[in-house]
Amino acid sequence: MPRPGVFFSHTPPPAQGLSARADVAMVAGLLARRPGPVPEALLAALEAAGWAGAGPFARSPEAVEALLDCPVAVESWDEFDALFDWRGRTPSPGDERPVPSPTGLAVRSFFAQGGRRAWIVRTGDPLPVVVPGEDAASHRATRALRLSLPFAQEAAADFVPLLPGLGGVGRPVSAQDPATWRGAAHLLGIDEAAMLLLPDLPELCAGPPAPAAVLPSPPPPPEAFRPCGPLATDEAATPAPLPLSAPRLDAEGFALWARALRHALALAEAPGGAHHRRDAILIASLPRPAPGAGEALAPLETLAAVEPIGDGTSALSESWLGSRRLQLAYPWIATPGAASAPEGLEGAEGIAAGLIARSALALGAHRSAAGRGVTGATRLSPELGSGELARGLAPGAAGGADWAGDRLTLVARGTSGFRLVSDATAAVAREGRAGGVSRLIGVIERAARELGQAHLFEPSGEALWAETRAALTGLMERLREAGAFAGAPGEAYTVRCGRDTMSQADLDAGRVIAEVSFRAAQPIQQVRVTLALGRAREAQG
Repeated sequence: MPRPGVFFSHTPPPAQGLSARADVAMVAGLLARRPGPVPEALLAALEAAGWAGAGPFARSPEAVEALLDCPVAVESWDEFDALFDWRGRTPSPGDERPVPSPTGLAVRSFFAQGGRRAWIVRTGDPLPVVVPGEDAASHRATRALRLSLPFAQEAAADFVPLLPGLGGVGRPVSAQDPATWRGAAHLLGIDEAAMLLLPDLPELCAGPPAPAAVLPSPPPPPEAFRPCGPLATDEAATPAPLPLSAPRLDAEGFALWARALRHALALAEAPGGAHHRRDAILIASLPRPAPGAGEALAPLETLAAVEPIGDGTSALSESWLGSRRLQLAYPWIATPGAASAPEGLEGAEGIAAGLIARSALALGAHRSAAGRGVTGATRLSPELGSGELARGLAPGAAGGADWAGDRLTLVARGTSGFRLVSDATAAVAREGRAGGVSRLIGVIERAARELGQAHLFEPSGEALWAETRAALTGLMERLREAGAFAGAPGEAYTVRCGRDTMSQADLDAGRVIAEVSFRAAQPIQQVRVTLALGRAREAQG
């Protein structure tokens, strides 16, 4: 019998159509695996996807048990924490104090800020923060192997390269051959992923960490008698930050970091086939410069001065990082999860990705995530004041910027706490800098790829062309109604697919080409208010 105040209703299944979801992240990096067997449901999913079992590109039973290089979908922090030991890192060999890994912190922050679904690609165990007696050359060489592993070492390693093929090292990636997908290259097979995160990248490009000053502890609260209060335990105490600096890059490190990001963008462009992931956005933390490497410069000035291959071309140019598919998050942020990390800091990419996912779920992918409050942040490094935010970049080969948030995704302290104050890409072209516009393009590209896969083996002709136009028009109309486009109905977008979009060669080869054009509703990126104040006239009398 129904209870008073409780109502039951039947919810119909969602209508069929092209997906406009843009909140799913893929996070690839170094993580420790918790002991225990792989859950049956997860094992079945890996076998169905071809990563386990007897398929042609299935991983070994040992790799599957370790979840090494096997894409795993998680929908909550608890689900992630049950599989991976995000604090399974050590300060140095023999020191068993737990230290959070950058990848674990990024996933934690992604869910804490509102993310709902993420794909995890574990590339191996995290390295100790520092190895006593290790010189700078050995430190860099050890970490370079985690970036790109030579082909001869791949079969025997207990880790896989994060960016296979970087610098021409190791087996090249082919979009048509899943056996070549390692680390970040799994993006080619995870169609729903709209964001790619590589949280270990700054540390893998940095030299040995330098000693860091230990922040003074806040004064204890005044003593008070609480007869029913529980006894304080070691677990309840806040751990002290590791007295080593968070990753800081010198000129060599910045050049490697820029080459690595450019390689990640190139992987998404799918060498060796037509299947690509140019709809996915790479979100990365902008590292801080090491002493003597431009620490006095503004963030954009530091980045513009980087020459990835030493030929005078700036890292912010269009041929390198000046892409609408890259968002650089800054500054570094102290959070409760990072309390025992070096300097108590984590990169901002996990926080930025979570806020973007939260905004996309609540308002739509095309909306700017700027203005969203950051949960759990306690400190920024460096602290960005109004002067630092206002420092942009002079026009030139790197594209220029009106202010720091014109090409960076920034977190800053406001009167009501920490907030995302800009949601921008690193694009050289101004029309591609709004993060919401870039995500909107990604939504349309993902929908077109989804439509193409659904009709891959159908004969090309008027019926298929009409169906393609109808499906894309339905998606565009939904986006228009959500406010993604500027202009009146009938003017905001056009969809074409027919003999006017294909040549005779396309028709003979069975290719179907659809053209979509639209006028994006550009968000307001910055508001400048100028007040002219003058002395009031004295009263006459």
